[in-house]
Amino acid sequence: MALQKKDQDIVSAMKLVGFAKRQLQDMRDSRWNSLIRDVFLFFVKHGIMIPEMDMNYVRGKSKRKKSSVTYSYHLRVEVFYAIIDLQLSELNNRFNEVNTDLLLGMASLSPDNSFANYDKDKIMKLATHYPNEFTDSMLEDLSFELDIYIDYV
Repeated sequence: MALQKKDQDIVSAMKLVGFAKRQLQDMRDSRWNSLIRDVFLFFVKHGIMIPEMDMNYVRGKSKRKKSSVTYSYHLRVEVFYAIIDLQLSELNNRFNEVNTDLLLGMASLSPDNSFANYDKDKIMKLATHYPNEFTDSMLEDLSFELDIYIDYV
């Protein structure tokens, strides 16, 4: 949503994407116990029956099918991890390294706020994604020209 706002600059939006990825990964790695504790407190407060986490989870409608999967495993792995992995996968697909480099490289060329987002390294990385347009010698020239350009501006 941040990238769709016209007044949002790309650099800030990409920082938000990176932050969201880190938060989701942190949640996956270390927040299961606090989540389950909060859920149990909610259940107790509202008189909701708490399933025995070590009991086998029954999949589907049939009570006859035996399962070796516990409620704990089902909720942690098949629900919690699966949802977070889905979100991380979506962010990584939409904002992979190349897309991120392209967006940040383009933002580095913006003249807004007296070239506040100018970053020579990001522009150089952007140029490397176009090998048909920039040979090695052209990349060296570009590096030199970018130094001159920003000093001139």
